[in-house]
Amino acid sequence: MEARPQRRLLLTSLLESPRMCGWILGAGVAHVALAGTPLQGWRCPFFQATGCPCPGCGLGRAAVLLLHGHWRDSFQMHAFAIPALVMLAVLGAGLLPGRVGDRVRAGVRWIEERTWLVQGLLAALLIYWISRFALDAAGFRTLVV
Repeated sequence: MEARPQRRLLLTSLLESPRMCGWILGAGVAHVALAGTPLQGWRCPFFQATGCPCPGCGLGRAAVLLLHGHWRDSFQMHAFAIPALVMLAVLGAGLLPGRVGDRVRAGVRWIEERTWLVQGLLAALLIYWISRFALDAAGFRTLVV
């Protein structure tokens, strides 16, 4: 009987690399924090290079709106603010020492081994991005930039 190849567990792999996990968490938290200031975070390198918003453009400001309780405005800015904030929370919890961090990492592994949740969210993000261009390219560009 031939062994089935193991698929890559994206979030689990990240959580098992504390240094990379910490860098991504730090950058995400810093960007959301800056998005809540007059600086509005840093400019998107993809947008600067292409003139087109990337899949994450507007996500920092949408997260800030969500944290301030402006659900509708947040969803209008970027529908993935909730998954992004949950992802930052999971990264942070996964870095905790001891049993709490071990449980988070084990839980993420368990979910990823049994579902395609992370890959599904990434695919949904790309479909959402393409749909925003197809439905309202000019409005999308002005909304997130």
